[in-house]
Amino acid sequence: MIRGTAIALLLVALLAPAAGPGRCAAAEPEAAAADAWPLARGCAAGTGVSAAALRLPLEERWRRSFDKTSFGATPVIAAGVVYVGDLDGTFHALSLADGATIWSYKAKDAGFPSSAAVSTDPAAGLVVVGDDTGVVRAFDAATGAAAWTYEATGEISGGPTLLAGEDGVRVLVGSQDASLSCLNLADGAALWKHSIADQIRCSPTVARTPDGVRIFLAGCDGKLHVIDAASGAERAAVAIDGPTGTTPAATGDRVYFGTEAGAFFAIDFLKSEVAWRAQAAANAQSYRSSAALAEGLVIVGSRGKAVEAFSGADGARAWRRPFRGKVDASPVVFKDDGGRWLAVVADSAGKVAALEATTGETAWEFDAGGGFSAGPAVAAERVVIASDDGTVWCFESAAR
Repeated sequence: MIRGTAIALLLVALLAPAAGPGRCAAAEPEAAAADAWPLARGCAAGTGVSAAALRLPLEERWRRSFDKTSFGATPVIAAGVVYVGDLDGTFHALSLADGATIWSYKAKDAGFPSSAAVSTDPAAGLVVVGDDTGVVRAFDAATGAAAWTYEATGEISGGPTLLAGEDGVRVLVGSQDASLSCLNLADGAALWKHSIADQIRCSPTVARTPDGVRIFLAGCDGKLHVIDAASGAERAAVAIDGPTGTTPAATGDRVYFGTEAGAFFAIDFLKSEVAWRAQAAANAQSYRSSAALAEGLVIVGSRGKAVEAFSGADGARAWRRPFRGKVDASPVVFKDDGGRWLAVVADSAGKVAALEATTGETAWEFDAGGGFSAGPAVAAERVVIASDDGTVWCFESAAR
């Protein structure tokens, strides 16, 4: 089993010098390791970037259909295992090779709208997931044995984020009870708790600033919150004109995300101010997709049945690609074997497509039938995505 890669990359990213003002467009976004997708957006910075390289056209490797259920979460992947919970309350650990069940857990009177987070720390080896009753559970990633539970008082909608530090790995998890909890991964003990004025539906985003490691929450209270990772104290709050549940994507000195009001923001977190604001092209349709970063662009799905790309520097719309259905699923970007950046995305009508990141042109597409409300995971030359009709799909690089 491959362990330590994702945590090592996180430590490298957080200990690197922070980019200065004006450098956001040139900064290289943090990426998930090529062999793992351990968090909902791949890495703690929420960039939606994978270091994996895939060859097009993608080919179906396997699919698993589960009766009388639906998936609303992005799968996570580590050490050859796919972890994803369904809305009927079963949490699945599936083989990345063939989709076979390795272990499963059935919750009583609860469902799993939240993505999981997988630790590759050899001292822990845990997978953590929240449910719609507010219970956070940790399992042994290899066996499914229960490790600990933590109870919030509201639904866990966004996936947990893992943060490595000198005193061990911490779990950051937001709840619809308007609280962000910081837990010790080893035993689930609460280290601190921070509350805002309304629900938290996003995954916490983490980045290093000149003043220390900061957590970014885009809240349903219409603010971007900047929180000190060590203490849980709020350092700044920037008004964003409406609620949102999307996960911010951080690079350089900015975070990027859209809102329910159909506005898309770049926030300069060093200055605690809006760097630029763009409006959705289709009748102010809201954003429920989180953004992915590539080639100086910010790529995001819209409920206006489209995928859009904005310049990270100034917010100019670079391209817009119409889809058949709403695009709530968050895109993931990766390179093909020729070094071209691609964004893989899915819509509510069941289309899965790979778009050229710089132009939006379709490079590959597939009709899966059932729609998607959550985005894919990309690792080990595979794309894994779970659908609203209870099917987990796995695509792989084309044969040489």
